Amino acid sequence: MVFAANGMVIPLVLLALAVPGLSILRISLSGLARTGAGWALGGWLVLAGVSLFWTPAPGDAADKLFRLALLWLGGVAALSAVNAADHSLMKWFARVLPAMICLALGFYWIEIVSSAHFTTLFTGLQEVVQVRYQTPEEQEFFRALYGFGAISRGAVLLALFVWPAMVCCRRLFPGQGKWLALVLGAAVFTTVFLLPMQAAPLAMAVGCVAFLFAWCAPRRGPRLLAGLMIVLIAVIPLCAYQIARPEALGVAKSALPGSWQHRVEIWHYSAEKIAQKPFQGWGFDASRWIEHGQTQFVLESPDGGRQTFSGVGLLPLHPHNGVLQIWLELGALGAFLAALFVFGLERRLASFTADYGRFAGAAAAASAASALTIALLSFGLWQSWWQASLWLTAVLCLGAGRAAKSVSVQTESSNREKVAYP
Repeated sequence: MVFAANGMVIPLVLLALAVPGLSILRISLSGLARTGAGWALGGWLVLAGVSLFWTPAPGDAADKLFRLALLWLGGVAALSAVNAADHSLMKWFARVLPAMICLALGFYWIEIVSSAHFTTLFTGLQEVVQVRYQTPEEQEFFRALYGFGAISRGAVLLALFVWPAMVCCRRLFPGQGKWLALVLGAAVFTTVFLLPMQAAPLAMAVGCVAFLFAWCAPRRGPRLLAGLMIVLIAVIPLCAYQIARPEALGVAKSALPGSWQHRVEIWHYSAEKIAQKPFQGWGFDASRWIEHGQTQFVLESPDGGRQTFSGVGLLPLHPHNGVLQIWLELGALGAFLAALFVFGLERRLASFTADYGRFAGAAAAASAASALTIALLSFGLWQSWWQASLWLTAVLCLGAGRAAKSVSVQTESSNREKVAYP
């Protein structure tokens, strides 16, 4: 997770968890088809398949769509496996998940203290920077920069997985569990705050707000958050189109870091392309091919200077915003399905809270809010590792809820035995 978060590790973990659930996959798909989220997922697959007729690279898009469908089936199977697991396995799960988070934190702190030494060692980065940069100072700067960049995406996984781990902590130790959960959450936030992936601490902060909403108002909280997300789905393209430059918000573009300047340009350019085909979209996975190699990013400096990056376009592979990517590729109908998915997710969170308790429900809402925050700021929506991470987050939330319920049931049973047989 630390060294290969965006590789094949996460999809392979998800598929491994899916194996026990394959025998009941058909039943699970039947149940999913009766939910809003299920209709949205199925609609996306159908719409993406139809859009292959007008997407710029239908062969590549068809391959990605096939892999995406397999991942989604694997995610449903993994959820089925966890839902059908026995209580003893859930008790084991409640112990392992917090331990794995702590182990990952240990690896990250080793890298933070050593300036990404082990990443440099494992990836052969030292040899690369020695060839590319001349002075020792430049070599050390870029070694640390690229080294932390290689592991920073794993910070996103910590920001998502810590919430179900906190549920496990609270249920394993009924007396001190809430404090252990708080310490674990604070440790993860501190760790991801020190890494270059700025979306991770922001996602945790949004997750905290969602947790409080869902805890204080188990019914209205998730409903309010879902309503806010549906509004964002509708207005984000309009906002990105109208705000051509940050000066519209009273912020000088030259004062922003280079990565933020690029992100603003990406979003505005994507909104312009959405306006050209607002209803049908450009086709599934079209983002990477729209005017490929024909645009250039220009960095503005506070002193008035401008630097053109010839190899960096205004739409590098994807818009770095899941809502914009859906609008851009699948059009208004795809955006409607996104709103339907959020509505279905809210309904599932409501039933999840009823089934597994208020704390588990609030943690699931926090995980969902954290995931949506990251999806609005980073990564391509259809990337295999990111899709697998989202499904794995759902699997861990379900596992934590079932583990908490199993521990509670066993504790109550033990207390009854003590009363009956003093």
